Amino acid sequence: MSSQRYLTDFWNLNTIKMRKLMILTTLFSLFLIVQDSQSAVIDTTKIYGVTIDAVSRISNIVTALSGHSKKPTTRIVFDEWMPATDYLTAVNKINPISFIMGELLDSYYFSQYNLQQYVSRSYEYLNLLGNKVDIWEIGNEINGEWLGSTPDVVAKMDTAYKIFKNANKKTALTLYYNKNCWENPQNEMFRWAVNNVPKHMKNGLDYVWISYYEDDCNKLQPDWQKVIDSLGKIFPNSKLGIGECGTIKSNKKAEYIKRYYRMQINHPRYVGGYFWWYYRQDCVPNTKTLWGTLDSAMCGITSPFTTSGNIIKFVKLSNYPNPFNPVTKISYYVPAGQRVSLKVYDMTGKEVANLVDEWKGEGDYSVDFYPDNLSSGIYFCKLNLGNASVINRMMLIK
Repeated sequence: MSSQRYLTDFWNLNTIKMRKLMILTTLFSLFLIVQDSQSAVIDTTKIYGVTIDAVSRISNIVTALSGHSKKPTTRIVFDEWMPATDYLTAVNKINPISFIMGELLDSYYFSQYNLQQYVSRSYEYLNLLGNKVDIWEIGNEINGEWLGSTPDVVAKMDTAYKIFKNANKKTALTLYYNKNCWENPQNEMFRWAVNNVPKHMKNGLDYVWISYYEDDCNKLQPDWQKVIDSLGKIFPNSKLGIGECGTIKSNKKAEYIKRYYRMQINHPRYVGGYFWWYYRQDCVPNTKTLWGTLDSAMCGITSPFTTSGNIIKFVKLSNYPNPFNPVTKISYYVPAGQRVSLKVYDMTGKEVANLVDEWKGEGDYSVDFYPDNLSSGIYFCKLNLGNASVINRMMLIK
């Protein structure tokens, strides 16, 4: 690290035959959802990343990760000089409820390894954890000025890439965004990537991430659209996104989380990411306020909506806390005055609550949901706004 760091539409049933058909369809869809949640296939549309820099109190971490409205991708930071066996239990527990990105070695310790040690570490972690880790981050903040000599850095990066790529694993490279925040101009992110990432990596990397900490760089607010567009030209086949963000300033954490996780980038290969570095500290256990802030930010902008003036706005829907008992607050945004419907359904598609059914003007709204007569389990709140709708998953624990 540097010095700082998803039942589609429900239905209106008119006949018993249609009801049976749709229930069967729903059950099949649920089967697919369960299958997908247990597979090692990465969601190519959007990644909701978080970072855990230690695996102590793993039960609390697993509970926090499993409660999110979106299935997260968890970066596990594999600490320096620690054997892969130390992470086997954590990886086995996290794998069923989250995708995993394994950070082979944090940038801060990169210079402590020679090439052979980095190769040995790559094989050790691949052989033990390769079937449970979905993405392998073979280089972290690779252009950072603290990693060592450029030839040494490139040799370790390229060799590790080849090891994991030859094993048919997905690979990721994280660059450190440092506009006007470098000592040697050769380490500027774009220049370093152009000059030092081999062509086969530029064409073959599955993911390229950007690490950025505002506190490191004079609180600079980059034009992220331009940054991602430029990155996409260097890496023409990679999925792109933010690979690290965060702050140690308590009064800025919620602001930063909202800013990054709600970022809107118009690029065909932009997948989000973000990977809030302080997830374990800020969001575990899930009773912490920032857990709800991050979960709301994950699903806060979920569906485009065009107003009568052809202005594109966005539908928001989230709830907090989640998981919840005995009550959760469902928050939503109405982008233009219209009839609004907000209902809750159980896993079979049965409506269990009708919370809102009235005209609403543009603005933010919230309603408390008290599931007094409902049992523990997963429920779905569905917001209807004309032709637009969005669904949010909630978990009730009694």
